[in-house]
Amino acid sequence: MIQKPQKWPTLSQWRQLPSLLSRTEKVLLSLFVVLFLGSFLFLLNGFYTINTHIVAASGGEIVEGIVGSPRFINPVYAESNDADRDLVQLIFSGLLQYNGEGKLVADLAKNIQTEQANTSFVIDLREDVRWHDGRRFTADDVIFTIETIQDPKFKSPIRANWIGVEVEKISDFRIRFRLGEPYAPFLSNLTVKILPAHLWQNVGPENFALNALNLQPIGTGPFKFVSLEQNRSGAVNKVVLKSYSKYHQKAPFIQDLTLQFFDTEKELAKSAGSLNALALSAPERIPSTLSLHSLSLPRYFALFYNLDMGIDKDIRKALIAATDRQALLHELLGEHGRIVSSPLLPDVFGFSQPANIPETNRETAAALLENAGYEKIDGKFIKTAVQLDGEFQARLQKGSQGEEVRSLQTCLATMADVYPEAQVNGVFGPLTEKAVTRFQEKYADDVLTPSNLTKGTGMVGPSTRAKLNEICFSQSQESTPLSITISTVNQFPLEETAQLLKEQWEEFGIEVEILIYSPSELERDVIKSRNYETLLFGEILGTIPDPFPFWHSSQVQDPGLNLSSFESERADRLLEKARKETDEEKRAEFYEELQDILLDAAPAIFLYDINYTYLVSKQVKGIQEKVIADPSKRYSGIEDWYIKTKRAWK
Repeated sequence: MIQKPQKWPTLSQWRQLPSLLSRTEKVLLSLFVVLFLGSFLFLLNGFYTINTHIVAASGGEIVEGIVGSPRFINPVYAESNDADRDLVQLIFSGLLQYNGEGKLVADLAKNIQTEQANTSFVIDLREDVRWHDGRRFTADDVIFTIETIQDPKFKSPIRANWIGVEVEKISDFRIRFRLGEPYAPFLSNLTVKILPAHLWQNVGPENFALNALNLQPIGTGPFKFVSLEQNRSGAVNKVVLKSYSKYHQKAPFIQDLTLQFFDTEKELAKSAGSLNALALSAPERIPSTLSLHSLSLPRYFALFYNLDMGIDKDIRKALIAATDRQALLHELLGEHGRIVSSPLLPDVFGFSQPANIPETNRETAAALLENAGYEKIDGKFIKTAVQLDGEFQARLQKGSQGEEVRSLQTCLATMADVYPEAQVNGVFGPLTEKAVTRFQEKYADDVLTPSNLTKGTGMVGPSTRAKLNEICFSQSQESTPLSITISTVNQFPLEETAQLLKEQWEEFGIEVEILIYSPSELERDVIKSRNYETLLFGEILGTIPDPFPFWHSSQVQDPGLNLSSFESERADRLLEKARKETDEEKRAEFYEELQDILLDAAPAIFLYDINYTYLVSKQVKGIQEKVIADPSKRYSGIEDWYIKTKRAWK
């Protein structure tokens, strides 16, 4: 007889088990169950750990401090303001972008086809891009942005990069750029951010800079604008951004990004403890919560002479020889900076170092000033005016030359408000003409009113001669000390650099006046109108150098960036040839010749460069140290930054 297998105990039978066990057996059973469950969970956790890894997760907030204040969160104008440029980088997108390794990659573009020897580029656009307001991105947005930048009525500071470029719409998602001639840095130009045509196309040039969208931007970038705060004077002191969930690339892990704005770097440094990101020129004490990321930046700081002010070349070179850049660098930046000898940064871009690097030599400086007509009296360089004899008799005007013109210039040079350039060369040129006009308007009652004129003519006629003879030959001339005025911004290290230059030059015997401005004042009241004798400022060359905007004669007026008003036909030809040349070795030869011209002309004192030091909370991961085209490119690859983490299966 076959017995049936015994059934597994029922639940009610299992419940009666404790009553069948002794106390010792109960303890042993409980211990066995605990060990079994513990071993199971340990093995399960080990299996999970081995087969998963930590990855970035969505969430977290960054609060960053920035020096300055935004005025135009608008790609057409942003290049002239660091705060604007930072926000444009976060909110807008370009056809191309720099990735986390500092290389150009596609952004709004899908692909680029090069045609006709690098003078034609056909670009296919992504079709899945949406503006932050939900509207679809198309070729019309690209056409509108480029044509706006090119239109001189809008006064874009980057217009020079787009001169001679035609942009053509082939379809809603295909465009063609045509260049009149090859332009080596053209692909880097395609990183320019694109504006939404549907919001801006009906705004004329007279209202473009005044439109509310400049401070309420709509873009296609990784972060979208949420809100801003302004102080009583109207300056923006905070902007709040949020991750754009429909971003056409990978959406950022960081969900919230707040930018707080400070007037000076000193104020920013004081608030470092309450921030989890900021940039300092030369950080001395780094809060324990922050990590330092050093980013290489192709830029330099220099003192630019305004050549329209007529500063003599011997004086310019004398100031260079009187400047101890090594002492200045040691005092200001220590190990964080390096001396710059050329505006083309040959060590960065692989050019030959210039053979005629200016060195500190005060004997040379003194000799140059003596050659310019100055002598050192009681520790100061003084120009003693030549005593004038006789009187003015001839009609003098633009183009006149000779001793009488020299006497005219010598007389006018004694009046700083009339002839601040004080150039005495015996040639009646534009500067002398302007000085005569100022003289006529200063003494309008005696010179202009009798002839029923309201504005000066710039010509020395009978009434002007009479007044000049009265002033110039009736009193002795005074000696004039050599004096230089430095204009700069209230930011480290520029304000401190100006003070150290003042100390060095005054100890040598040159009087110095420093004028300090806020970033917005410097841009609006000084740089735009070229209202300075010398300007202490910095320039960024980009990862593909193109010094055309900084030194070509076509860029001497705003919005051009030729801050010295430097003009040279030979330099212009080299700049034009270099930007067309796609062969790097040939382009380097052009730039080597150009740097020799610039160093000989001495339009500026090239001082130093410093890495961009970016301090970020140790909780923020995924930041790559790299070469960046400008400070705003520190955000390249921001979609890979993260604070939160999670585990994911391998």
